[in-house]
Amino acid sequence: MVDRYWRATGYRIKAVNNDADFPAIYAQTPEGYVVSLRFGGVGQALFRVDSPCVEVSEVADPTSRATAALDAGAEGIPRPRVRSPFWSAGAP
Repeated sequence: MVDRYWRATGYRIKAVNNDADFPAIYAQTPEGYVVSLRFGGVGQALFRVDSPCVEVSEVADPTSRATAALDAGAEGIPRPRVRSPFWSAGAP
């Protein structure tokens, strides 16, 4: 679905990984942005956009504490436990 939509809106598809477990698609927009959508373990999705005109800059530290509760023994961010009827359907 993403491939069809991106092509229909003028994105140039650079690569597609059709792996059943870890699919991914990489494209470039008409304005020069590079976008990717990748899926990892247990349905983790990563959407990334790289700007054609951005310069490296300093990023300030957060001004507030995280509000998500983490298990005491957890290492890193826990996987989500949300199931979507649409995105979790498993159909193309």
